[in-house]
This record gives sequence, structure tokens and C-alpha cells, in this order.
Amino acid sequence: MSTPYVELLSPAGVAESAEVPLAARVPTLRGRVVGLLDNSKSGGQPFFDRLEELLRAEQGVAAVVRRAKLAAALPAPDDMLEALARGCDLVVNGIAD
Repeated sequence: MSTPYVELLSPAGVAESAEVPLAARVPTLRGRVVGLLDNSKSGGQPFFDRLEELLRAEQGVAAVVRRAKLAAALPAPDDMLEALARGCDLVVNGIAD
């Protein structure tokens, strides 16, 4: 007769961490093209409206490119990210409620 046993499993995984350095800061925003990536939550649009206003009025940016994800729970499509990377000097990714 075999002895019954209980197998215990731990939900804790092994976390592997690879540090990713921060992107280099641009010395000035004046004359730059700034991308704004909205996560599509309800508070994002008014936040980015105000941020765009401040960037234009106080920082002298050349242009602002705005994009929004289809839904907050979904990742931004690769083609959207690639277009932002090609067309902007920097991108602000915003998360708002």
C-alpha cells in the first residue's frame, strides 16, 4: 500500500532583475518634438491638454505629437511606439485616472 502525500507548491517565483539605465536627458525642450502617449484612462486627456499648453508656452517646443492607446489594459501597438520613436525627440508616457 502506498503512502499518500501532499505536494506543496510555492507561488513565489524567482525574480530576475536586469537594471535598465534611464534615457539621457535632453539639455533643453526648446525646438524639440515631444510625444505624449496617453493610456486612455479618464484623467489622461485633461492632463495632457494642460501639459501640451505648458510645453508650448513655457518650454518653446517645436511640436507636440499626441497618441492614445486603445485601452489602458492593452499595450501600445508596436507601430505606434515606432512612429513616436522616429518622429519625436522624447516621449512622455502618462498614466492617469
